[in-house]
Amino acid sequence: MTLHLVFSRQGYESCVARRHPKDPIILFGDGAYALLENDIKCLVLGEDAIARGIAVDAHHATSIDYAEVVKLTLNHAPVVSWAD
Repeated sequence: MTLHLVFSRQGYESCVARRHPKDPIILFGDGAYALLENDIKCLVLGEDAIARGIAVDAHHATSIDYAEVVKLTLNHAPVVSWAD
């Protein structure tokens, strides 16, 4: 499975249009704002959501930390970044 790293709202839209439905998505930085507009289950770097005032538990997302990001990147290939 491919792991998708999303860094912006536009990157999220591009990712969703091209990914396999079972591929995991991690939202980073401004990509966390995609939680406010979408209902696809994904992962989000918890500290980025907090920094943007986004309550992760109110959306279809799971909050993760950097240690979990590292584990996911080691267990998936390829890893694709989206920052359109």
